[in-house]
Amino acid sequence: MLAFLILIPVCLLWFLVLPPIAMVLWLALRLVIICLRLDDAKVPYWLDTPWDMLTTCAAAFFCVRVHDCDGQHSLLLPGIRSMRCAVLANHRSFGDFFVDPAMAHCAVMARIAAVAVACNAGIVGLLWSRVIMINRGKDSRQAIQQKTERYDRYLFYPEGTRRANHADADQPVPLKVGGLKNMYEAGRPALVSISVNKERIVNEKKGTISWGVVLYRARAGPIDPSDYSTFEAFHVAIEQAWQDAWQRAHAEREACEAASPARPQAKQELM
Repeated sequence: MLAFLILIPVCLLWFLVLPPIAMVLWLALRLVIICLRLDDAKVPYWLDTPWDMLTTCAAAFFCVRVHDCDGQHSLLLPGIRSMRCAVLANHRSFGDFFVDPAMAHCAVMARIAAVAVACNAGIVGLLWSRVIMINRGKDSRQAIQQKTERYDRYLFYPEGTRRANHADADQPVPLKVGGLKNMYEAGRPALVSISVNKERIVNEKKGTISWGVVLYRARAGPIDPSDYSTFEAFHVAIEQAWQDAWQRAHAEREACEAASPARPQAKQELM
């Protein structure tokens, strides 16, 4: 009960109150940048849009830390700003909707219902082309491909649904093929990003919320469709990369948590 009493106002804060404030603050900071004639290279990446500011600040608010299996522990995926690709992320809980866009620094594909739940935050994402809204079950694969074609980079969840509370939550499952086919036909490389523990930040079904969560992240790719003569071969490569990254991220968590059993975030989790 205590967690729900905290979770509800926190969600209202980030979904309703802070998005308009982020827009005003972003405009003010952009005006300062223009007046100072700062070079784009000196402008922080999270000032690209109000959405980027909002998602990055949300990660900071929850004190999210990243432990990357390859040793690059920044929240932002290494080298992501120069990539043309689709980022494939694992889907866990509502925490995904700010953590993964902050990591991938790109538009995220989201159902109409998810955008509606995000309220003002969803509107900010739509206004600055950081949310690709789809009508799941009604939009054809071709229609979705047309929506994504205008982006150099976008993020989607190939599992198709949030899985933190499934019986097999810690096991990889076969990926939905529709988005993978679109990538292959468009010649768009895939970057797999598996982050373990996202549901420890916010788990809307269990009613838990935490600060100071460590995310254990493993990456694979980019996997270029041009390296495969058939979609079937590309599909196999994606599935293998997904499972490999999944196992690496979970193994890293097990090793690190076994070495440090008294984890700060466990004390800060409210249930």
